[in-house]
Amino acid sequence: MNIGFNHAELHLQARQVLRVYDPLGARVECVRGALWITQDRDFEDHFLAANDALTLDRRGLALIHAQQSSDFLLFEPAPQTRLRERIGRALLTALRAVGRWFARTFGPESLDRQRDRGWHHGL
Repeated sequence: MNIGFNHAELHLQARQVLRVYDPLGARVECVRGALWITQDRDFEDHFLAANDALTLDRRGLALIHAQQSSDFLLFEPAPQTRLRERIGRALLTALRAVGRWFARTFGPESLDRQRDRGWHHGL
């Protein structure tokens, strides 16, 4: 086994199983051999041959079973932003858009646009 900063190069003999806990977002890339992957609460089993890949999309337990002697890469999931941070960023983006609309509609340049269109009414 060779472990890098964001991935591990793994080898399983035929019929060996690797248990991966809470793998949401982790990626499995089969380099050689054949893998059978099942995830907690997933009714679909996944079979990987050489050059196939799968991103695990469930929390809980995932089992990676070597159907024959296999080499594969297991990549760490990308860091997940917390829900509170994502909501905060979305609100900030929306507020900025409203601010730009407000400035365009009611700001000084809106008076210039109205004057150019003949809407000056004494301005």
